[in-house]
Amino acid sequence: MAISAGRIGRTNQASPHPVRGSEILYAQYGQVKKATKLVPHEFDEAHRLAIANLHMSSRRELIFDTPGWQSFWIGAGEEKAVFLVIDPQSRAFALELLAKGTYLEGHLAEGHYFADLHVSGLSNFRWNSQSYFDHVFSGRIKVREFVYGDTLAGPGLRVPPLVPVSWPRKLVNWLVRNWISWVISPRYWHFRRLYRDAHEANVMIEVLPLNNPERKSHYLFPLPWLEEDGRLHLRYYRLTPIDVRTR
Repeated sequence: MAISAGRIGRTNQASPHPVRGSEILYAQYGQVKKATKLVPHEFDEAHRLAIANLHMSSRRELIFDTPGWQSFWIGAGEEKAVFLVIDPQSRAFALELLAKGTYLEGHLAEGHYFADLHVSGLSNFRWNSQSYFDHVFSGRIKVREFVYGDTLAGPGLRVPPLVPVSWPRKLVNWLVRNWISWVISPRYWHFRRLYRDAHEANVMIEVLPLNNPERKSHYLFPLPWLEEDGRLHLRYYRLTPIDVRTR
């Protein structure tokens, strides 16, 4: 029997303490670093200005004119490319760079969008200069919440742990991953009925820290989850569609 999801810690509109972002881990230059997810009230004019001046190198790296910004390519599909961005305050969010003529309104179904912008420096940029059929970006960018976890199809482009992992930890992670897949199967098939093009590559097992500062709903029990630092961390989890279309 699947464990039912329960909503915890609903946001209180009258609370003087705004919602904080959850902590995430990411890898850079062979090191594991921490960031917190950007939440809606933190997105400001500095973010808009930094994004407005973006351009892309011939190596398909996002270049910021403002110091202290970092970006990491995390995936590409038939209608967009997605980057993880870390701002100078170590806050993480995602940029969706939309393709020209092929964007079909796939969207994050359960999460926050911060802005929908046009960046002239990315307009008509070809993702692969050697191909006539690859993405040509329109310059339109959607700025959204970064969803932390793995797709149902697997970790995808997420790097393997930088620290050597012992076989008992690998075994525990394999068992937990299969248990989660079984538990969330009814929820996944619900998404398949509800959204267009929902499949294992665009529905994610989103992992949440135990303190869950974003107050997201999740399955009842926390489970160990192997992360980039090679350790098993206790995490809550939920299922989140990241690139689907409504019927």
